[in-house]
Amino acid sequence: MMGVMNTVICPHCKKTVEISEALKHQFESEQRAKIEAEYQKKLEAGKQEAVEDSAKKLREQFEFQIKQAQEDSVEKEARIKKLIDQITELTQELRKSKQERDEVKIEMQKQLMAEEEKIRIEERKKAEDEQRLKNLEKDKQLQDALKANEEMRRKLQQGSQQTQGEVLELDLEQQLQEQFPADEITPVPKGVEGADIAQKVRNKYGQTAGLILWETKRTKAWSSSWTAKLREDKRRMNASLAILVSDVMPNGIENFGMYENIWVCSYQYALPLVNILRIGLFELAVAKSATANKDEKLEALFSYLVSDGFRNRFEAQVESIVMLRSDLETEQRSTIRMWKKREMQIKRLMSSVATMYGELQGVMGEALPSLPSLDSGMLPEVEQENLLE
Repeated sequence: MMGVMNTVICPHCKKTVEISEALKHQFESEQRAKIEAEYQKKLEAGKQEAVEDSAKKLREQFEFQIKQAQEDSVEKEARIKKLIDQITELTQELRKSKQERDEVKIEMQKQLMAEEEKIRIEERKKAEDEQRLKNLEKDKQLQDALKANEEMRRKLQQGSQQTQGEVLELDLEQQLQEQFPADEITPVPKGVEGADIAQKVRNKYGQTAGLILWETKRTKAWSSSWTAKLREDKRRMNASLAILVSDVMPNGIENFGMYENIWVCSYQYALPLVNILRIGLFELAVAKSATANKDEKLEALFSYLVSDGFRNRFEAQVESIVMLRSDLETEQRSTIRMWKKREMQIKRLMSSVATMYGELQGVMGEALPSLPSLDSGMLPEVEQENLLE
């Protein structure tokens, strides 16, 4: 190699020539410098290229990492969002499930409370029914005892009440005889139909002015049948007046008054009332006697018209007419109700017949002839409208 380095090839003649040591060293130095410069240049270029490559690779790697990080971030955000949505949905489901459980729990509590209330109501009703039955049983026993006691008391007092009534009647009869000695006081015997006392009103000359009938009642309850019976007795005996003496008064009368054309009074007002009524009878008798000198027929007619008998008979006729009118109105209402009932029955029957006949005509056609009574409008208007509908 040293030999090689000591010779060089001439570029002109192409011959190999030797070179001196100094030139060799110079050449070697130049070559070395040249090689070192090229190497340095290449090294610098390599370094630059390596730096650029490294920077490029680093940049690419950084960009890749950034892109990867971005993708990871997007993916993470998507996963986080999905996870948040899942968590939200799960929370809603949990909340809904909790709400449903609470509602079910509340509903079960309501049902339980309703069942408990139903049981309490049934138990209370059962206890009330048992108590009611016990109370009814006690009431029944009490009513039976009271009824037996009342029956016994009634039997014990029946005789005393009858005695009290007789005492009242005898006392009234005695007071009338003492108060009006000119009058004829006649007690009606027991068992004989009529009032208790008949009082013929007479003046000091013995002239009769009229007849007053007395009926005494000593009970604790008022009965409207008393006045009806006394009116019949008044008509039958042609009495001028009738007075009912009672411990109890009808509604609307406190001490005395006119009730159903009968004078009604308490015992303490009996004598004051009859004093006033006797004055009216005397005035009426004077008015009757003033017509004594009139024409005989007119006098007889007038006497009859103003007589107590005519008034009583006319009053009886009026009551009969009122009763007949009431019966007639009742019969009219009953008859109208019966007519309406039969009319509705006839309407329903005609409607049913027409419907059935129409259905048969729809099935059989012209083979079934028409009925003139059904086609001529003899059906009631309401039923015809129903058939048309």
